Amino acid sequence: MAEKKKSVDKAIEEVVEEAESGLDGVKDSLAKAQQAMESAKTTMQGAYGKARDTVQVAAERAQVYLEDAKKYLAEAREKSASLAVKTREQAEVLYAKSKEQYEELSEKAKDLYGKAKDRVAEMDFKEKGDQVVEYVRINPGKAILIALAVGFVVGYAARPRD
Repeated sequence: MAEKKKSVDKAIEEVVEEAESGLDGVKDSLAKAQQAMESAKTTMQGAYGKARDTVQVAAERAQVYLEDAKKYLAEAREKSASLAVKTREQAEVLYAKSKEQYEELSEKAKDLYGKAKDRVAEMDFKEKGDQVVEYVRINPGKAILIALAVGFVVGYAARPRD
């Protein structure tokens, strides 16, 4: 029985040794897992910090670009307003000149109309008609050609346009 006891004791010792050996392996594995988790945590924190820094840098750059865009838009607005003022001034000057030229041309047209009216009033149409009849009698060929040319011009000017 002692031998059995020894063998039981020995078996228990062996089980204890195996259990201790297994527990040491588990402890080592758990320690390694703990270390791996810490490394992962550190890596994740570093990546988060880098990402946060990268995002912050990108946001700051975007802010700078937006400020530049705002500045350039303000410049464009000022230049557009300046251009509008200059254009309006030029339009007013051109309008004044055009109005002045129109008034001058209107006066000239009135003067020419008055002169033409006076000349027509001075003309003796009966005498001019007699002169035309006399010219046709003396130059019948030329008169026909002139009449054809005048008829062509009047017909061309009076025709309907598409």
